[in-house]
Amino acid sequence: MGKQIFDKIKKIMCMFTLVFFVMSLTAASVSAGSNDVKKWTEEKTKWDKEKKKWENEKTKWDKEKKKWDTKNKTGHDYKNWLIKYNKWLSKHKAWETSHKKWETNYNKWKNSQKKLIEKY
Repeated sequence: MGKQIFDKIKKIMCMFTLVFFVMSLTAASVSAGSNDVKKWTEEKTKWDKEKKKWENEKTKWDKEKKKWDTKNKTGHDYKNWLIKYNKWLSKHKAWETSHKKWETNYNKWKNSQKKLIEKY
């Protein structure tokens, strides 16, 4: 009789343990999902700020380039400007490449979120 009661209590405890385990997994996945949204939102904000900064610099360099296109392109001043411009351009291209990679990943994540919402 005592063994049967012990076995029933053991089964009930196992069921409770299983139920609480499943609940904790569900809560963890929901929490991770909201952290994911926060992470992507913060990253997007950061990238948008950087993009604006790079676009402003690009506008400045393009204006200077137009000025040099109308001037005589010989002399020490032009060579110094061209060296600075090429350094900036290589940095800009590197940033642009990393931004495109991030943007691709962001769009994949965004599409997966849309599919997940449509699914439920």
